[in-house]
Amino acid sequence: MHIAIAACRTNPQLSLSNKTLQSALETCGARVSVLNWNEHSAADFLSCDLTLLRQTWDYQNDPGGFAAWLIRLNAMGGQIEARPDLAIWNNDKRTLIEIKAAGVEIPETYRSVEDAIASQGDRGSTEKLVLKPAFGGDGVGVEETCLSEIEATRTKIERDVPGRPILVQEFLPEIDDGEWKMTCIDGKVELAVQAKPMTGEFRINSRFGPTIAAAEPPAAARSAAEKIMAFVGAPLCARVDGVMREDRFICTELELCDPDLHLHYAPEVATILAEATLRRIDGEQA
Repeated sequence: MHIAIAACRTNPQLSLSNKTLQSALETCGARVSVLNWNEHSAADFLSCDLTLLRQTWDYQNDPGGFAAWLIRLNAMGGQIEARPDLAIWNNDKRTLIEIKAAGVEIPETYRSVEDAIASQGDRGSTEKLVLKPAFGGDGVGVEETCLSEIEATRTKIERDVPGRPILVQEFLPEIDDGEWKMTCIDGKVELAVQAKPMTGEFRINSRFGPTIAAAEPPAAARSAAEKIMAFVGAPLCARVDGVMREDRFICTELELCDPDLHLHYAPEVATILAEATLRRIDGEQA
């Protein structure tokens, strides 16, 4: 079997996690090609039995182009690990609001600065909020603010990442205790890490130097992640992130398309994903 790991022009070299997956796939007998979604031809992807969306990390610079690529590849008969409509839906962070339908808590979230202002009312409030681009990654454009500073913060983000919609969320002080990042395969949590921010920082993307360690997630976190997986149809793999507020899990992000699955922390989980990937191909070809 021939598998494509989709990467991108700006990140063509596989991450440690994705190298671990590549090794596991090859050990299971698959041939693996690393192809950039925005550089290699459709024919390159069509020559593979399945395309894994593991490292398409610059989609946020051209979400329309990325969506068009997924739709075109699917229409040409290419097999993709996630349904194009589901991947496109998930790439907009504002769709986190819809996750509530799975019976899982999320941070108070507003689709726009205007919605936040209309809801909050008090323009002089100093209560902390977080602004972030709806299409984004690696913490770029994610800023802490409050209603009294929200316009200035929006201006800064629009300067840093122009042309992207901006959403607003409540600030979660629980982030100081760490965010749980759970790798799900075929709908089940198979691996979790806890990422803790540096002192004085609330962002835990890798460029902000968080401390990351594999750990057993709280039962409430595991249950919530698996509810979300059922809600989105148990994709091949995904990552669910969130924090604990006392004994409740609050989901901060669902990543179906290109999350770091942290497989280098547990190579045996890479084998589980490799075997699930080959079963998925067998099911498609049956």
